[in-house]
Amino acid sequence: MTERVMIATMKAHPGKGAELRDAFGGMYEQVANEPGTLQYTLVEGDDADTFYFIERYADQAAMDAHMASPALAALYPVIGPLLADGGMVTGSVVRAMD
Repeated sequence: MTERVMIATMKAHPGKGAELRDAFGGMYEQVANEPGTLQYTLVEGDDADTFYFIERYADQAAMDAHMASPALAALYPVIGPLLADGGMVTGSVVRAMD
C-alpha cells in the first residue's frame, strides 16, 4: 500500500481569504470519518489571501473516495467564486519522518 499526497494551492480574490478559509469548516468533520484519510491540513500562507492544503491518504482508493465525496462536490460551488487561482500536485510518499 502506497500513501498518496495532494498539495493544493488556492489564491482567493482580494479580500476573500477569510471567506475561503471559513468555507472549509464543515469539511473537517467529513474527512474525520473518511477511512484512509490520514491528514487534512489547511495552511494560511504569508501572502495575502493564499492558502495551501496538505492532504495525505492511505492509498489511491482513499484519495479517490475523498475526491468523489458528496461533501466535496457541495463545496466546489461555494469556493469557486472565491478563487482567483489555484492548482494541485499529487504524488506518492517515498519516505517520511514519523
